[in-house]
Amino acid sequence: MKTVITYFLLWVPLSLVAQPWELVKKVSHHNIDLCTLDQAGNIYATNFQGTVSKYSNEGNLILEYSPLQVASIHEITTSSQLKVTLFYKDLQELVILSRYLSSPITYRLSDFNLGYVEDVAPNFQQTLWVLDISDFSIKLIDPGTNRLLERKSLAQVLDQHQTEILSFHAHQNRMYIIDKSSGVLVFDNIGNYLFKLLSEAPLSVGFDKDYMYYEKDGFLNLIHLYEGENVKRNLGDIKFSKMVYSNDRLIAITPHGFNIYKYLSQQ
Repeated sequence: MKTVITYFLLWVPLSLVAQPWELVKKVSHHNIDLCTLDQAGNIYATNFQGTVSKYSNEGNLILEYSPLQVASIHEITTSSQLKVTLFYKDLQELVILSRYLSSPITYRLSDFNLGYVEDVAPNFQQTLWVLDISDFSIKLIDPGTNRLLERKSLAQVLDQHQTEILSFHAHQNRMYIIDKSSGVLVFDNIGNYLFKLLSEAPLSVGFDKDYMYYEKDGFLNLIHLYEGENVKRNLGDIKFSKMVYSNDRLIAITPHGFNIYKYLSQQ
């Protein structure tokens, strides 16, 4: 007697398959230019006129800052719990706000005898690193005392005539330069070159605790800063023009505002 075994293929709609990300909230906010998170998970969004909006980690609007002079913000940094730093590259100015987005203090970078500053990387202290392309160096300045504390040439690490630096960051007492041809380069707290973290150069990176993150081919890549481990998380059908990530929360920027997602589990 022959036994016939029949296999049935169970079709399940994609919408019913468990997804690793849960949409928590959609927030309407038009014309977002930049977005970042502070250590408490608060969300900061800027527009092209230089207005800064601060939202709670649940997506509720808390505060807004509107500058007297309309100008595009090149970089917003919230690494300190007490201040927010705005870099206006076109104006070559820094504006430091309190955590309440008030009491703005403006610094002209020309007052520090700098050349043309391409980018800045504030740290958690009162100082900040600047990328000065006039003499191809990184410099540590103290805005409060108007002093230049360190200067390190990049000529021994990068070829000035071939390099294309995409971004410059400070995180956990180190600096990170993302160069299009050289990848992700790591420097110590006084500007000495340490090693290459990554050979490729993501267009946009962020930092969350001991990880650097970026998006590639539909995955969120988390690179451990000290062990080199690479964790990948499938982003599924999440759509965004830009995104920031921290503590298993992803903020996806869209033409209409931003969406807050919570990571549930690895798939």
